[in-house]
Amino acid sequence: MGASLSKEIDKLREKKVTELELIDKGIDDLPNNIGTIETLKKLNLSKNNLKRLPPAIGNLKNLTLLNLFNNSLRELPHEITQLVNLESMNLSINKLKALPRGFGSFNHLFFLDVSYNSITELTTQIGLISTLKELHISFNELTELPVELSRCSELEVINASHNKILELPSEFSKLPKLKLLNITGNKLSFIPPDYGQLTKIEKIDFSKNPDIHKSLDQHAIRGPEVLIKYLKSDEYQSIYYSETKKPRPSGLTSSTENTTIPQNTTTTTTTTSKPEEEESSVPYH
Repeated sequence: MGASLSKEIDKLREKKVTELELIDKGIDDLPNNIGTIETLKKLNLSKNNLKRLPPAIGNLKNLTLLNLFNNSLRELPHEITQLVNLESMNLSINKLKALPRGFGSFNHLFFLDVSYNSITELTTQIGLISTLKELHISFNELTELPVELSRCSELEVINASHNKILELPSEFSKLPKLKLLNITGNKLSFIPPDYGQLTKIEKIDFSKNPDIHKSLDQHAIRGPEVLIKYLKSDEYQSIYYSETKKPRPSGLTSSTENTTIPQNTTTTTTTTSKPEEEESSVPYH
């Protein structure tokens, strides 16, 4: 399809098109002259067989949407970072192992999806994307998330499910607009107590983390408000700093609220969670 696609692109350039959809066309190589359609604002190449992108992709300076969902990309050219007007980029279901250097150059990007790849490390430069609102990085090979993400003050959604994350940065508690944090299917044992300060949080999903502390599970079942209150409690802070061996901040203020699990007042025995209560906790997708 290469030669015919190249001719079609020449025609589209003359027409000064702003949108181009080439979905499920069996494309395995994108012609270099794609970069000549400088009027393009939206480019959808999803469900093809692309293994690479030509460096000329960086010439599409007016592009606001780039959809490369479900291809076979193993790497991205550095020139993709020249698309400074991008607002939405979907790179999910590919074979990427890393994001290119300079990936923090996007001045308007608010949606980024790199789920279902083989990324082992998320570049720290992502913290330079101050406009980012949604980050989807599920089903990769990440063992940690960069502290620099805490600089993305517009972030509302972090979906990092099904990775190999061992620990969350306490600095994420500084994200003023974070609403949804999905970290299901990882290797976490604790949630930093600082996350109790996330004023806008609506859901923290840490289900399917087999090593998570039981007290967190017991409180999460009762809803996000109960969980957040527990994270701020003296009880949890004592458990967290004792078992993680982390130094307790000297300026940490104590909470006098009783945040233990409500018990039946007619009995003095402590009850455990019932299986049906466990099932009522529905993970965020």
